[in-house]
Amino acid sequence: MSIVSSASITHYREEGYCLIPNLIPQISIEAARQRASEIGQQLAPWPSRHFQVLDPERYRSESDTPLPAGIQQPASQEAVFADVADHANLSEAMAALLGGEVERFTDQIGIKHGRINEAQGGRSYYHQDSYYWKIAPELGCNCWIPLTSVGVNASALAIMPTSHRGWHLVEHESYYDDPPWGHVDSGAFVPFKRHRIPQEQVDNTRETLVQMQPGDGLFFSNYTWHRSEPNTSGQTRVFYAIAYQRQR
Repeated sequence: MSIVSSASITHYREEGYCLIPNLIPQISIEAARQRASEIGQQLAPWPSRHFQVLDPERYRSESDTPLPAGIQQPASQEAVFADVADHANLSEAMAALLGGEVERFTDQIGIKHGRINEAQGGRSYYHQDSYYWKIAPELGCNCWIPLTSVGVNASALAIMPTSHRGWHLVEHESYYDDPPWGHVDSGAFVPFKRHRIPQEQVDNTRETLVQMQPGDGLFFSNYTWHRSEPNTSGQTRVFYAIAYQRQR
């Protein structure tokens, strides 16, 4: 039996997203969560380009090291992450949704720390992934997999249904997160500039908020508008975002 039903494929193509519960086995999810949590408290001995850290003047780990908000391409560094990013269920689902042979494009762990007390709360605003990645229409898909449960005010994603139709890339505006996150270069913190669809173009009454459990997979196209909830739960939430593209 295919991991992706015909109804899910239809929903993905018409609405721009679909949810597949229990996509990745819990043993792999828990191993990735535990390792990500360890790295959250003590950066792994990888090249610094793999880490996007919170402003170290505001936040540091319990071991007094920079506190990561993003871990870039962890599957290239440790098998515990590759076990999720390259899982057969995931690649099979991607091939079914994209309609052909696929390859992993990139992957990222996100950590929304329960300690953050700024009003933004680690939220992201509506954006389209292809504004960053420049993958052509219909060729790219992202799968967002929580490693901890997510919900309202607890890091869940919201999707704008049908926003991919017409494959139009909206002009985004730039902003810095609060607290800012970026990388440390020669001892100096350099904040990362992010991009979002201008707020006046967003009608939040049309959105669908997707509450999920660890191991569920939320698939959406690179042109689908999406955002994330703040994390005001007081508990650290961790997710794994894995992008694939169809081979040309």
